[in-house]
Amino acid sequence: MVGGAIGDAFGYPVEFVSSFEEIRAKYDDNGIVEYDLSYPWLEETFDKALFSDDTQMTLYTAEGLFESEKTGVPLIPTICNAYLAWMGPQIGKKVKISYKSELAQIKELNERRAPGNTCLTSLFSIYSDKEPMNDSKGCGGVMRVAPIGLYGAAHGWPLKKTAKIAGETAELTHLHPLSTYSSAMLAVLCQIFCTAECVTKSTINESVKLTFGVLDLIYGADAPDMDDFKKIIRKAIQLEDNLLQDWEVIENELGEGWVAEETLAIALFSIIRHIDDFKAAMICAVNHGGDSDSTGAVAGNLIGAICGYEGIPDYFKDNIQLKDLLISTADRLSDK
Repeated sequence: MVGGAIGDAFGYPVEFVSSFEEIRAKYDDNGIVEYDLSYPWLEETFDKALFSDDTQMTLYTAEGLFESEKTGVPLIPTICNAYLAWMGPQIGKKVKISYKSELAQIKELNERRAPGNTCLTSLFSIYSDKEPMNDSKGCGGVMRVAPIGLYGAAHGWPLKKTAKIAGETAELTHLHPLSTYSSAMLAVLCQIFCTAECVTKSTINESVKLTFGVLDLIYGADAPDMDDFKKIIRKAIQLEDNLLQDWEVIENELGEGWVAEETLAIALFSIIRHIDDFKAAMICAVNHGGDSDSTGAVAGNLIGAICGYEGIPDYFKDNIQLKDLLISTADRLSDK
C-alpha cells in the first residue's frame, strides 16, 4: 500500500511528459529522482508528495473489502459501491450508496487528481443503471487492485480466488481481457510476494509462470489475447539484463504504460532489474514518456510487497501524504 502510493506520487508530476528526454531537461541527467512538490497545474506547492487517482481508487478498493467483510454483502457489488463513493466528488454529484463511506469524508481523497475517463464514464453508467460499454484496456483497472492480493494473503485465499476477484474488480470499468489478465496477475503476485520468506529474481520468474497457470485455469489458455499478454510479460522479465539504460528499454521495448499490460510489464521490468533497491526501482518505473504515475504505482505495489515497509527508505515514507491512513489500511488488510 505504501509502496504503491509512493510510486504513484513519484511519477505523478511527469505523468503527461512525452519522453524521458523531456523529463531529463526539466530535472537532471538521471531524470526525476526525488519527489517534486511544485505541481504547477495546481498553482501551489505542498509539503508532502501528492498521489493521484490511482491511490485514491486503491484505498477505495480496500474500503470495499472491509465493508464486505463487515456486512457479508458480496465483494464485487461492495467494491463497486466504494468506487461510486469516489466517483461522486470527481464529477460534482452527490451519490447514494448502501453504506456510509469513511473515505468520502477525507478531503484529499476526493480532489480531482487526473481521474481516468473510462473509470468515470463506466461508473456513471453503473450509477445510472446502465451497463458500461467499452473495450478499454487502459490501466485504470490494474492500478487499483493490489489490496485484493494483500487481503488474499492475510486470509489464505487460493490464488485462483484472488485472480478472479481482481479480474472482476477491473471489469467493473474496463472490459478488455488484457485489463482483466493484468489486474488478476498483479493481485496474485502481490499475494505471493507478501507470503514468501524471500523474493529473488528466480522467485519472480517462477511466480509469473505460476500465475500464467492460474489465468489459464480461469480464462483458458486459448482465451482472447492471452498469448499477447504472456508475450509482453515474458519480454519484460527477459529484458532484465539488457545493456540499454532503463528508460531506453522501456521506451523502445515495453511501451508507455497507458494500457494495462504495458503498465504491468514496465513495473515487472523495474522490480526485477532493481530487486534489491527500492529507490532505483522507482526511478526506473517513472522515468519514461508515458503513464508514469500508474507504472510507478504498480511497481511500488510489487517492490513494497517484496521488501516490506522497513525496506522502503524513510525519505519516501515520511514525505508522502496521508501516510498514517496508508499504514492503517495496510494493517487492516493484513489483519486475519
